[in-house]
Amino acid sequence: MESRDSGTVSFIAGLLLGGIIGAGVGMLVAPESGEKTIARIKREGTRIVRKSMNAIDDFEKDQIEPVVNKVTKEIKTRVADVRADVKAAL
Repeated sequence: MESRDSGTVSFIAGLLLGGIIGAGVGMLVAPESGEKTIARIKREGTRIVRKSMNAIDDFEKDQIEPVVNKVTKEIKTRVADVRADVKAAL
């Protein structure tokens, strides 16, 4: 499971990096003035950051939260079991 999660993170990181590099190269070779190009790079950078944050939020909700909830539930169960055993031993 860990390698699958690691592969997903690597894929997302590669996708984002490729998008950033592609957008940057495309804008630099575009036939626009420097001011327009800079404004466009800022706009696209903001858009890419927003999409990246949304992708991270989605990954957290879909992949991380269920595992955290499962582990939390298991820990609570085990703590309750230990408390019951201690209470029974006294």
